[in-house]
Amino acid sequence: MGLSIIGNDLIITTLCKILVKYSHETIKVKDFMIKDAQQLHPSLPQKKSIDEIILSVPRELAIIREIDCPYSNLKELKEALTYQLDSFIPFSNEDVYFDIQTISYNTHETKVIIVAVKKTELDNVLSRLQVLEIIPSRVIISPFAFLPIVEEKEGIVALISKNLKNYSYNLFEKNNLVLSSIIKTEDELNSKIKTNPPAEILLSNLDNNILPHECSIPSQLLDETSESYGAGLYGLSNYSCNLSLVRHHKKRLNPQITTMCFFISFLIFFSFLIPYIQNINNLAILKKLNTQIKTNKKDVSNVEKIQERITILEETISNVNEVRREYMPRIDIILEFAKTLPGDAWIKSTYIASNTFEIEGDAISSTNLVPVLENSQLFSGVGLTSPVTKTQSGKDKFRIKGNVGKQ
Repeated sequence: MGLSIIGNDLIITTLCKILVKYSHETIKVKDFMIKDAQQLHPSLPQKKSIDEIILSVPRELAIIREIDCPYSNLKELKEALTYQLDSFIPFSNEDVYFDIQTISYNTHETKVIIVAVKKTELDNVLSRLQVLEIIPSRVIISPFAFLPIVEEKEGIVALISKNLKNYSYNLFEKNNLVLSSIIKTEDELNSKIKTNPPAEILLSNLDNNILPHECSIPSQLLDETSESYGAGLYGLSNYSCNLSLVRHHKKRLNPQITTMCFFISFLIFFSFLIPYIQNINNLAILKKLNTQIKTNKKDVSNVEKIQERITILEETISNVNEVRREYMPRIDIILEFAKTLPGDAWIKSTYIASNTFEIEGDAISSTNLVPVLENSQLFSGVGLTSPVTKTQSGKDKFRIKGNVGKQ
């Protein structure tokens, strides 16, 4: 936002940059300098998107002195002038707001101008702006507000402005203010133009009638918003003028520094992000491994249970085999009976206990039954347990007892 005071009016120009073009909106507060503060209630533009507010005060309020000095460090020079300011202007440091601006410099000396405005006059403007809830972040004087406008012009450019009581005559060369003076009469103004003719003349708050009829120098009329527009451009771009009588620091970030800081921040963030991502991946892998381990534990538990059952079965089989070794299976004994006894012998009852047997039956002849069984590899100690008797059919009824296994 740029502010300028034209006569008694306040001009407010709000600028915004869209790609490479500027757009602006201007408001005029009539009689700003003479109205009572309670009457100042203009419809101001939204201030939320405004980075800087630059106030341009009239040249007639400023005292300008040009000096040559061996200093190349402007900060040191300004600190020195704080104690010696009254040597160059008729006021002390306590009475004025001041700043310095380089005009030219070489290896031996630096040419600067001292710009000062009485505190009472500038405070009057600032207090009125506070009523409008406007606090300038920077204060310059009107000649410097036109620097962005004359930067593309070639040669020496003269800017003539009409103040309330006089004129200001300013010369610009190579985007620098090289001369600024207050002129009281038109004759003195015309004399200035004739003595050192510029390549072009810019007229602010004036018309072409102020120039002599014989003047052939190209001229351009500037409207009343040009000064506030030029001041507002300082908030959007960098210009060679660093002058500021009053600063309320709301620093604009250097784009290169901002980009570098962003890049460094991104690298730092990325350097922490990679280990974080790796840690997340490691945690995911550990979680997956834990799940697999739990699954494997279940499988191992099942295998262990099966192994236990196998062990029990093996023990059971071993016990069965031991019993089998001690006791002949009954089916084997019966099969041995069937294989050994003659075909005319019939067994009607069989009793097997431990390693002994006892059979009862009949046969056509029981005389050779005992020797037959005794000759078997499976039996021993075979003998009749009772005398042989005859059945009704005439067969021998026998009762034989013996041991299973050879003695």
